[in-house]
Amino acid sequence: MDVTNSNFKELFTEIKDVINSASFICLDGEFTGLSNGENVTSFATPSEYYSKLRSGALDFLVVQFGLSAFHKEECGKRYTNKTYNFYLFPRQLNRQARDRRFLCQASSLSFLTEHGFDFNKLFREGIPYLTQSDEDNLKETLAEKQKWKEANASTSNNARIPVPNNLQSAVDQAVNSIKELLRPDCEKNEVKIEKCSAFVRKLVYQAMNEEIRSSNLSLETQNGVLVARRGVSKEQLEKEKKDKAVKEEGEIEDAIGFSKVIRELSKSGKLIVGHNMLLDICHFINAFLDPLPTDYHEFKEMVHTLFPNLVDTKFMCSEQPLSDLVPSTVLEHLLNTVHKSPFILPEIINGEEKCTFNLGKDNQLHNAGYDAFITGICFLSTLHYLECEKSGKHQPLKSPQLQKYLNKLFLMRIPDTYINLDGSDPQPSRDHIFHLTFPKSWTSQQISELFNPFGGAQLWWQSDTTAWVGLHNKSEAKRASKLLEGKKNKLPPGVIILSYERYNSTTGAAATSPRPNKRKSLPNSGEVVSYQHKRRKSSTEHSIETIPEEEENDTESSAGLNKTKSPNNSSLVFPVDHNWD
Repeated sequence: MDVTNSNFKELFTEIKDVINSASFICLDGEFTGLSNGENVTSFATPSEYYSKLRSGALDFLVVQFGLSAFHKEECGKRYTNKTYNFYLFPRQLNRQARDRRFLCQASSLSFLTEHGFDFNKLFREGIPYLTQSDEDNLKETLAEKQKWKEANASTSNNARIPVPNNLQSAVDQAVNSIKELLRPDCEKNEVKIEKCSAFVRKLVYQAMNEEIRSSNLSLETQNGVLVARRGVSKEQLEKEKKDKAVKEEGEIEDAIGFSKVIRELSKSGKLIVGHNMLLDICHFINAFLDPLPTDYHEFKEMVHTLFPNLVDTKFMCSEQPLSDLVPSTVLEHLLNTVHKSPFILPEIINGEEKCTFNLGKDNQLHNAGYDAFITGICFLSTLHYLECEKSGKHQPLKSPQLQKYLNKLFLMRIPDTYINLDGSDPQPSRDHIFHLTFPKSWTSQQISELFNPFGGAQLWWQSDTTAWVGLHNKSEAKRASKLLEGKKNKLPPGVIILSYERYNSTTGAAATSPRPNKRKSLPNSGEVVSYQHKRRKSSTEHSIETIPEEEENDTESSAGLNKTKSPNNSSLVFPVDHNWD
């Protein structure tokens, strides 16, 4: 069900009830872009990954938010579902409010357009939102404004503003028109002074201050027009003042808008499920709650405090035993996988037809609501398999199997670690990892010849002249380091090999690279691999890459693909590893 500014207030109570009665809730977001910053390497730390995501991704807008709530029936294994698809667009409430500026990424907008995104609906009917700090600032500004009005109405202001010569005529003309209302024979009860600036209106207020305080004359600004009225009692003025204050407070409440949904989700403490959800969670917190901290540990604490129960289905399916059964963790591919044995699809009882999807009829990939819905399907199917494998019983939300995946977030392109929100992140040994610099003309075959004596290796391309290599046989790391590292005189011209530790100490960090998007085995190593698409011929031609949300048009979706090309187009034959997107 699409939720826009025109029906949000009407539906909010229902949405709040759905959240609070749900067994678990799935979320998904669509954005105007993914990253404007540096890429992470295949062996960045979680802290470095977060830092680059924070600096490069949060200037984009969340334009669509999917919320799919699943409620388990008391008897049986059936679930009811309600799904909402929110269109979101920030609006400036007044001059004191922040006027949001944001980035767009052409590829992301094209992608959304190709998948039927309604930009007219977004800009015309998008629901506004405020962070907590923006809300506090607006309320503080409103309170100060009301205090100033009260103080100005009860005391005369001795510090008069001098009227500039070029405005004297306009002020005099406005004052004379208003004073007409004070004449006993005046038949009008109202005078409007149009086409005057805010400064002129202020000067008119100043000039008419005594008349306003000593008579039943009132002055107010309505949509930039100065309106003078007579015959207004003090009681009526007081009522109008209170009504205006209530209206202004209501406008702020409306401006908070969608942020109230996120606050309800946080307050509920419900199990929140997403697919590859780190980017989503960062955006949701930063846009709707409060800015993300620069410190990584503060970030983890913040996320865990706001959402204490998170499950990332991409992380689930990248870990054993599911990783052995799931050829691809791309969401669309995962949905296809759970349609087949040994998985069993959950029985979903559709509520109102407009509030859910039908797997047999609907295919609205990259509609945030639909993606949230199928994330829930994949979650239930995979968790059902884990439960039945261990105990033969299906108790998904009380499952001890779930604890293994709770509050652990998948990191795209990082093969050996993840973010653990309620504990220490894994610190895998990377003694077997080496950084290579080599001539642009080199192929995977030439790199493999360096490492075949040590049992073969896995290759992660970084650019046309750099790559990471991981030995299959980790026990060979010391020997490889001794024989290869820094031995320029024993290596082919232009080749430099550094251990992971030495490379990081040289660069100061796990440095960024222009293209961390390939993972493949070196020939003759016998290891399965994945390979995205062919790199461009020159690293200087690369467009800005993203910290990817999830790539779907990779080789794993191409049936029968069994070979690829190195940077200079030499064909190499090896199997495709469907575990890495």
